[in-house]
Amino acid sequence: MTNLLVKTFIKDYQNIKDEKVRKKYGELGSFVGIFSNVLLFIAKFLVGFFINSVAILADSFNNLSDCLSSIITLLGFKLGAKPADKEHPFGHGRMEYISGLIVSFMILLIGFEFLKTSFLKIFNPEEVNFTPIALIILIFTVLVKIWQAMFNAKLGKMINSKSLIATAMDSRNDVIITITTILSLVIYKFLGINLDGIFGLIVALFLIYAGINLAKDTLSPLIGEAIDGEVAEKLKNIALSYDEVIGVHDILIHNYGPNKSVGSIHVELPFDIGLNRAHEIIDALEIKVENELGIALTTHMDPVDLKDEKLKALIGYLKQILNENYKNLEAHDFRIVQGKYHKNFIFDLVIPYEFSHKQEEEVLSYINKKIKQFDNSYNCIISLEKSFINKE
Repeated sequence: MTNLLVKTFIKDYQNIKDEKVRKKYGELGSFVGIFSNVLLFIAKFLVGFFINSVAILADSFNNLSDCLSSIITLLGFKLGAKPADKEHPFGHGRMEYISGLIVSFMILLIGFEFLKTSFLKIFNPEEVNFTPIALIILIFTVLVKIWQAMFNAKLGKMINSKSLIATAMDSRNDVIITITTILSLVIYKFLGINLDGIFGLIVALFLIYAGINLAKDTLSPLIGEAIDGEVAEKLKNIALSYDEVIGVHDILIHNYGPNKSVGSIHVELPFDIGLNRAHEIIDALEIKVENELGIALTTHMDPVDLKDEKLKALIGYLKQILNENYKNLEAHDFRIVQGKYHKNFIFDLVIPYEFSHKQEEEVLSYINKKIKQFDNSYNCIISLEKSFINKE
């Protein structure tokens, strides 16, 4: 069904890197969400009103919030697809995240309102008028929501949209909520126990939980996320595909919306390669990364003296120390500076964010001591830094 809708309403549907095509995916998901959630809201509201169930009424307004979410998501896709201008040279892609944040606040507001209503129902319960037709309608809405979840999840994965994936997660939560309200009706019908207020409370808590999670998901890229480990690995592999590239480090990527990223990278090249050849490699690397990963890349070159046997020996010994004692640490940017009375072995050391100041001091002291044991004429000058890559 999803593939049929995509092929029917989106021309050139396979070209998902095109902003216009991507916008069409977002519009399709939004229009389907608006239409189906309006129907679900009407159905559940009428059922909840006629059988006097706060749990079902809360669930109906949850669907209304989903409808509003789809409208705001649609607006986010339209604004996000606007081309770059002089005030926003990186485009408007982050509007998608802002629209998701607005939706999360709406969900939280509705959740807190029904939390209050449900508390009142718990202490002042009212009779619920169970009818078989109400049960049938609710079961039908569950099936619609299951389809919605699968539909949005598939669209979200196709175009890597946090908004659509969040909508799919919300639809899965709605399935749990509606099944919960159905359970309250069945318990009341066969056991005579009125749990409507309690189940309404559960629905409200689900809404609040969903709102908080959605807010976290949409705030994260706005604040600035760590680089996806898989993307970083692909970038490294592209760089290392050039024979002259010795190593890669200091990868930085800034997200300005889906498929809109700028970044920088340091590549290690032989110090005697020549400026023309180095420039040729860097140009080819940046073009390839732009075409394959959609990242506008700036590349910094670090010259490495492969003919310096002493430097090679020090690097090998340092890597042995790290492999034996600190497997979670990485080092790069190695060089030796000759002084009048001593020599400096200079490099950068990447440490985890969770390292305390005491741990940092211990690592620096240990490495300095081991290098002194290897060659007493060398002092270590170590710059500590932390990775921008999420390796989980």
